[in-house]
Amino acid sequence: MVIRMFAYDLHFAITHTKTIEGDTGGITLRFPRSVVIYPEGIKAVPDRLQCRIIFQDNSEHIYTIPTVKVQSYSLKEIREKHLILFLPYTMLRFRSRLRRKKKITEKELTGYLEEVILILEEEVSAGGLTELQYHDYVRLIRHAAERVFAKHRKMWMEVDKMTKPLIKLPSVEIRELKEELAEQKEELAKQKAENVKQKAENAKQKAENAKQKEELAKQKAENQRLQEMLRLAGTN
Repeated sequence: MVIRMFAYDLHFAITHTKTIEGDTGGITLRFPRSVVIYPEGIKAVPDRLQCRIIFQDNSEHIYTIPTVKVQSYSLKEIREKHLILFLPYTMLRFRSRLRRKKKITEKELTGYLEEVILILEEEVSAGGLTELQYHDYVRLIRHAAERVFAKHRKMWMEVDKMTKPLIKLPSVEIRELKEELAEQKEELAKQKAENVKQKAENAKQKAENAKQKEELAKQKAENQRLQEMLRLAGTN
């Protein structure tokens, strides 16, 4: 894995972050801040992966990349850190529970799902997720649960009962997307009309300003004429 990540980071740096110094022509590559995510609870996974790189001049560099263990995060941490991406993977932690003598109970499962759904709803309320993304996450959670509880129909039925009402049919999503596009189109039309109206008002104001300027010029000329007449009358 560490070799694959090194190859990926090198390719990314060459493609996206390569800079050339104008004076010397030297090249700088900046590696991305990548991590390796492990969705299942594997005890042997270290906190970081490392690879010692020896260049042709015998100089050495330790390439290090952190690991993220999804199953080490509690729902509380996921909520606080807004790690919503982890939620579907949390269903995998029940796989080991199903092999134990003291298996997970239906009450534990439903309580867990209630908390997961609550986290998603909070993200929607806070603006972190759209309604469409919310339903996408519910589908992913269902998909993960279906695999985990493939041989435990009673458990799967509990998941199905709690999540199925939250899923929108594709036809409903398409209709809502069309409605949203129609609303956006209407809003753009209103904005365009407002811009045209504003442009007309600006033109009217410009014409009014030009008229006032012309009247001021006439008034100024008339004042100058009267002053000239008074000067001539005083001279006589």
